[in-house]
Amino acid sequence: MKKNYKKALIEFSEQLGLTLDTQTATIFGVHNGYSVCLTPVNESYQFTLSVAVSYGEGMPDAKILKGAVSKSKTVRACTVQGYRANYSLRAGMTKKKTGENLQEALLAVTSYLHENALENCCQSCGALGATEVYNISGTAEILCENCFSKRCEEVAEKETQQNQKKENLIGGIVGALLGSILGAAAIVLLGQLGYVAALSGLILGVCTLKGYELLAGRLSKKGIVISIIIMLIMVYVGNRVDWSISAAQYFEDLDILTAFRLIPDLLKEGYLESGVYYGNLAMVYVFTLVGAVPTIISTLRAKRQANVSHKMSGDIEKRWPKDFQ
Repeated sequence: MKKNYKKALIEFSEQLGLTLDTQTATIFGVHNGYSVCLTPVNESYQFTLSVAVSYGEGMPDAKILKGAVSKSKTVRACTVQGYRANYSLRAGMTKKKTGENLQEALLAVTSYLHENALENCCQSCGALGATEVYNISGTAEILCENCFSKRCEEVAEKETQQNQKKENLIGGIVGALLGSILGAAAIVLLGQLGYVAALSGLILGVCTLKGYELLAGRLSKKGIVISIIIMLIMVYVGNRVDWSISAAQYFEDLDILTAFRLIPDLLKEGYLESGVYYGNLAMVYVFTLVGAVPTIISTLRAKRQANVSHKMSGDIEKRWPKDFQ
């Protein structure tokens, strides 16, 4: 989380009388008698307000919950999942406006819930009364103590199953190769359209990593290293294919396969400008890093958080899982 953004979240939480969980960037606490959590969308000024409510110990009517949207210009939409309601809030153009929007939305939604006799409850079992906001595998959940214990057991069981799952190295390599081919195709397609875009790097990074994970059964540090090596190779291949197509279109007596084989000779003889060729290759590598590195970081972060569960608080003790083998 960027320092300026973290500072803004802290200011929002103080204005609202709530608490910031820095690990998940979630603002949470009790407002107007309801446990609430405000989750930002991709480190932006757009938030989702979540509550868990019950009507007379029964499941709430989704139509009634969605009625809160018409009570506030800040609330855009509502989705209901059992006892939990998620309200999408409009983003503020400035930090000040965002703070005002959050205050207005919290007051409008919780007041509406009171007016309709909806009571605070656990989002899992619907038990009325005091609840807490917990971090379950990187997601904020409003739970009672009993349901939190059950969710911890589920997370521990899932972690055990994941650790017992053997990594299919050969399958992972095949998956990474298949994924990287899609990324290389994007490099060629965008290159033929006259672009060298970060999008092609993002596609290459995501497809290669996901391809490895899909066929290997898990994504380990070894898998990430293998995927990076494959990315580097396929960037070179994709760029060379792009230039081979262009060369075949320019020289009528060349087909694409022959042009691909003769690229070094065409560069050496000056038929292709080496400065432009290698400059373009360097740009593709840079954009691939721009696209792939955040993907790798987010993948590792998601893997770490997948096995973490704790009660959110202002002073968090991080409980990180063991490093991947």
